[in-house]
Order: sequence, then structure tokens, then C-alpha cells
Amino acid sequence: MTNVDALKALYTALGGEASAVADAVTIVDVLNAIATLLGSDAAAAVTNAEAIANIAAVASGAVAPALQDRTITPSTSKQTVKKTSDSYYGLGTVTVNAVTAAIDANIVAGNIKSGVTILGVTGSYTGE
Repeated sequence: MTNVDALKALYTALGGEASAVADAVTIVDVLNAIATLLGSDAAAAVTNAEAIANIAAVASGAVAPALQDRTITPSTSKQTVKKTSDSYYGLGTVTVNAVTAAIDANIVAGNIKSGVTILGVTGSYTGE
């Protein structure tokens, strides 16, 4: 395995898409891709030392990663939000569990008007 191949493997281990570095032929190309993946907005490096400095700046916290905004609206279904190819830090997948009657022990059929359904529980209460 060459150094370029090893760095490509590191890039994908950090959450990058393999296709993004498939055509990279130099160490600097892959190091630049890693720096970008980690959130560096510095100009592309032209030497190994510059590329490593860009990565080190992100790793040390000197450069804040550009995180993606996500809005997740609660629902009664489990949701999975996957990262996109331009995600930083390889954040991976976030799972948002469904909102169900389990959130409140009072959400039971006897406490809900007959014919009304709340979070999957159909009411049976008909009044006194």
C-alpha cells in the first residue's frame, strides 16, 4: 500500500466519500481533501507541510469546523438523518426516535375522548 493509498483510507475512515479522492495521485492532494473534510477553509496547500498545518489547525481547535445545519421535526415515525458527502468530521448518522405515548404515562385510552387518537392511542373516555 502506498502512502497515497493509506491517506485515502484515512480520508474514508474520517467519513469522506471514497469517490472524492479516487483520482488523487499525490500526498498533498489527499491531505488537502482531509483538511477540507475536517473543516479547514484555508487555501489548498501546495506542500505536505502546509497541508499538515491545515489539518493541525483544525485538530487543535484553531479553526472551527463548518458544521451543517439540520432541522428535525418530531414525528410519530423513527427518522434517520444521514450525513451528506460534504459533511465535516464524519458525523455519520443521527437517529431521532419516534414520539410515542411513552413520553407521558397519562396518554392512555381512558384519558382521551372516545374516537380521538393521540400519538397512536385511541381514546375510550365517554364522560361521566
